[in-house]
Amino acid sequence: MRLAVDVESAGANFGIAGAMLLALAIPQSRWAWCLLLGSNLCWLVFAHRHKYRKLLRQTLVFTASSLLGILNSFLPGNPVQAWLTALLS
Repeated sequence: MRLAVDVESAGANFGIAGAMLLALAIPQSRWAWCLLLGSNLCWLVFAHRHKYRKLLRQTLVFTASSLLGILNSFLPGNPVQAWLTALLS
């Protein structure tokens, strides 16, 4: 039970820190994606342990979003960004 509380708290704290850092829109804001990814991983563990299927599904999408944010922030012009830009144009 204690692990569940720790994972839940870590997920919430990483998410809050990531959201605030991203909202600041400063050069260091790109690190927010890493914090959000950490939050997502905690929530994935939490949702899996408690069999919260809808939370698990939502968090999988948020994880993909965080990974895309990391790619775009740290590797601008990456192949995924180029492919999505071409696909959506």
